[in-house]
Amino acid sequence: MLGRRVLLINPPPVKGVAFTRQGRCQERDEVLGTTKPPYSLALIAALLRERGVDLRLVDQTAERLSTEAMIDRLRGEGFDPTLILFVSSTPTLDADAVEAGKLRAAFSAPLVSFGPHASAAPRASMERAPVFDAMIVGEPEDAALALAALDSFDRADTIPSLTVRRGASVLPHTVLGAYAGFATMPYPAWDLLPLDRYRLPLENTRYLIVETSRGCPYSCDFCVAPIHQGHKFRERSAATLVDEIAEGKARFGIDHFYLWGDTVTLNAKSFGAFCDELIRRDLGIRWFGNGRADNLTNPEFVDRLARSGCWMLSLGIESESDDVRRDMMKKLEREKIKLAIQNLRRAGIKSFAFFILGYPGDTRTSIERTARYACEIEPDFANFYPAVPYPGTEMYEKCRRDGLLVSDDWSKMEYSYYLLRGNGLDEAVVMNTIRAATRRFYLRPSWMLAHAGDLARLVLSSGPLVFKAAARLFESRTSPDPAAAAIPVPPDPPPAPRPLTVIRPGKPEPPSPQA
Repeated sequence: MLGRRVLLINPPPVKGVAFTRQGRCQERDEVLGTTKPPYSLALIAALLRERGVDLRLVDQTAERLSTEAMIDRLRGEGFDPTLILFVSSTPTLDADAVEAGKLRAAFSAPLVSFGPHASAAPRASMERAPVFDAMIVGEPEDAALALAALDSFDRADTIPSLTVRRGASVLPHTVLGAYAGFATMPYPAWDLLPLDRYRLPLENTRYLIVETSRGCPYSCDFCVAPIHQGHKFRERSAATLVDEIAEGKARFGIDHFYLWGDTVTLNAKSFGAFCDELIRRDLGIRWFGNGRADNLTNPEFVDRLARSGCWMLSLGIESESDDVRRDMMKKLEREKIKLAIQNLRRAGIKSFAFFILGYPGDTRTSIERTARYACEIEPDFANFYPAVPYPGTEMYEKCRRDGLLVSDDWSKMEYSYYLLRGNGLDEAVVMNTIRAATRRFYLRPSWMLAHAGDLARLVLSSGPLVFKAAARLFESRTSPDPAAAAIPVPPDPPPAPRPLTVIRPGKPEPPSPQA
């Protein structure tokens, strides 16, 4: 059986920088002050363990463990994997493939990757990373179980959500993977991970992820979430979720939880039932998650969130401009944004607003207005990001069509870079505006006075990252050479040992999120 001994890997930091590679999240630790636990790997480990599989789960990022040291550890344990599952992300794929190559040299097991890059652009991902034997397109759980149950990797092309390499050819996937057992899945194998390494900024405490829902019915054109999980919104029951929270507290002494879902508050009725169950059981826990402003306009609902232990919600506001939000397919009304933040503040829940600068159609004037708008609506915290054209999204295709993309370097498709040029915007303009916007927001005397305690806790919980981020706020990025920036720069060619062809028809990329 292919799954006799399975190795599950979250790769090491990239040039010393820790990245989150979980679901659609693919950012440096300094963005939010932490790297998230590899929840998907923990869930796959639990599923495999239920089937009696001998496995190892290693988070090289959390342990700061080199691949060489990990190989030595595995050899010392006499563990020779028969299958290796490797989570990755768009900006880390090239570096992760190098680490996978080291595993290839040490072991003969098939290497299979999954992550947003594999879902959004599987063929291009296979071209960039020829070391991988296959990539899982969509949710990885069922494909991982099917792989482990095979007698031989020769039959991997029978798994419909797998893109498989066969010699000089690639066999494309035929469906987007969707985990059939989502509603009744087992408790994640958190016992296999170094839980002390995952700590919340501000709270300076350990935390666990509890997945509430999958799928996003919205169509924001910059987001890979619907490509990875589809548009159909699926939820777990209130009792199941609270049972999982109670188990995390009882087994590990953890009382902070990240409710994992693109918009956990989307269904007010079912999520209200979850809050009521938490209130009834009185577990003494605190939780945070992602919300949407237009789900938070009812003060009574927001009060229930607070009484159930909610201490912070993040909100994607994206832009001050109604026109830019409309172009993003971000259907969000201005009045509801302000009302949501007011309701959260009144209930004692912190609001964390996210803004995107430099989206196609933005101008110097509009991004400056967005920067000022953040101060006007007064969330408790704000992050300003450059627009990132992730491959497979409609935004990426739009940027290519309109000639805005100045580089196709996947390693720069993260929040430290801006890869577009147009409307008077380039990397220097956008990144310098982001720094100025961040300074303007956090250096206001009114904010510093109101959040002195938060600032002190942030320094205590994430001191090195805070000082690193603060230093970057005062950098100034100079404009690149205009002539060079106007010419699209192709990525460095991957070290492909053979030509790549496709020998049977499959879905065009990106795969349909409705699959």
